[in-house]
Amino acid sequence: MARMHLGRGITETQRRRWVSLLQDAADEVGLPTDPEFRAVFLYYVEWGTRMALIYSGENPPPVDAAEVPRWKWGQTPPWQPNG
Repeated sequence: MARMHLGRGITETQRRRWVSLLQDAADEVGLPTDPEFRAVFLYYVEWGTRMALIYSGENPPPVDAAEVPRWKWGQTPPWQPNG
């Protein structure tokens, strides 16, 4: 998926708008509204859109350098600081 964003120059404003639209779409299609589900959903959306922002900018990291986090019901990937 990172390859699809190379060179697109996505802005932070566009990223935030996309997140907003995805949340609206989740409401419209009736995805669960419980806080746990929505928190994990938004966690994934935020991760994905921030990766798209990185890969769309100047000097992106190698496409195969990004590890895709794995989610399971009731479990999110642990937060790990960069560095």
